[in-house]
Order: sequence, then structure tokens, then C-alpha cells
Amino acid sequence: MIPTGDDEKRIPLEDIDVSDLGLVEPLRSDLFLGSLKVTEVEDVLKNLGLFREIENRGYTDWKLLVETGSLQDNRIHIYSRDTDLFFLRLKIGMYPVAGPAPLRLISVDWFLTQNLNYSGDKLFPGQNYPGLGSGVLFVFKDLIREFVERSHASGIITVPEYFHDAALFTRFMECKFVSPEKAADFKNLSFAGKLRRTSHAIHSGRVREKKTGAIYRWRHGEMVSFKSEHLNRTLFDRQYWKLYKKHLDPNKYEILE
Repeated sequence: MIPTGDDEKRIPLEDIDVSDLGLVEPLRSDLFLGSLKVTEVEDVLKNLGLFREIENRGYTDWKLLVETGSLQDNRIHIYSRDTDLFFLRLKIGMYPVAGPAPLRLISVDWFLTQNLNYSGDKLFPGQNYPGLGSGVLFVFKDLIREFVERSHASGIITVPEYFHDAALFTRFMECKFVSPEKAADFKNLSFAGKLRRTSHAIHSGRVREKKTGAIYRWRHGEMVSFKSEHLNRTLFDRQYWKLYKKHLDPNKYEILE
């Protein structure tokens, strides 16, 4: 039955995700991600347990700085000894990654955790210190989800600088490469060895394609995670997975010792 008259008023619009329809609230450049006051950001960090995770690692002298320069530059610093323990840089905007219309997405431009009390030789490429552990990563996951909800975004987008960054966003944020070819190549690389060993090999030019003998060079690409199953089905459709399987080859790469 097609609703008419007063029946239209009883359509449960509260059950529809307005960000999927493009009916999102305007952003304010003076607010964090266009939607949150600094005090609201502080409350989210506290309620999700980030400060507790920091203190559990022995940092009782930590300080917090939240920066809201523009929609293109939103930063969270938690630091000790004038050095970041936790650093997050975000921006928010419209991105044409799925369907005919651009989507409001939060871009994770930089994410860093580091434990200044430890050094050691088991570091990933680009690290000066080990990270703060999986507890902080789970808080990071919940934090990004909260920011997506508060800013009425459709999800997140990121461009991983390192192979292990892509692995982190795959595991903790359920991100996928927008390109099925890049998604398949990422999986092919994961067959070459364990994560830290493979990442070091990739970023030091020690991964080779078996058939051609060519040295592999890490290729950047957008990764996304949508909160809507509709958007996920739109981008990651049958054609996407068909191309993914076409380029999947577990024996494509080898690590040179």
C-alpha cells in the first residue's frame, strides 16, 4: 500500500541512516571534524578508556592537546616528555568512492602510538619506539566509530603508508582497498611471510615477483570502511570480487634474504 496523507507522517524516518541518503548536517570549520567541541572530544576519549590505557603503561604525567584548525586538519595529541604517545590526524570531506554521489567520509591521515619506555629491535618500518599495544588499538577502533557517528559520516578512508599499516586497518577497522587489484596484491604479499618480516622486506626492496624477477615497490591506494551494508554491497559487489579472485596468486612473491 502506498501511504498517503497522515500515513506519510508515520514512516519511521528515525530508522533510516541519513548519511546514506546524503541528508547530512552542515559542518562547522571551528569544530573538531565539523561537529564536536573540544570538551566533547575530551569526554569521548575519557569514556572510551584511552586515558586509562595510557596510565596503565606507566604514564601518569601525560598531557592532552586537541587541535581544530579546519575541516582538513583535526589533531589529537597525548604526549609525555614533549613527545607524542598517541597522535591522530583526521580530516572530513566528500569523497567519490562508491555510487554516483560523493560520500561524507573521515580521512585517517596519520595515526601513531609509541611507548617511550621501551626500545628494542622488534620495530616495524617507520617506528622509533614500539606501539602501545592492542588495548589502545581497540580504543582507536571505537574512537573512530564514535567520530563517524557524531559527524554523520558514512565511514572512513585512509591511504596506508606502509604494508603493516594496511594490515592494521584491515584487522582493526575492517577496511578494504577500493581497487580489487590492490586488494588481491595485498593478500598475495601476506602469503610471503609473517607481518613484521614481510613489511621490512617490502620497504627495504627485498620482495621479488617470482615470474619476472622484478623487485616489488609498495603502491599506495585508498582503503575504505563503510558503516552501511548497502554502501559495502555497492562498492564491494560481485564484479569487485571477480576481479579480486582473478588477481589472487599466493605464490606471486618471495622474500630475498
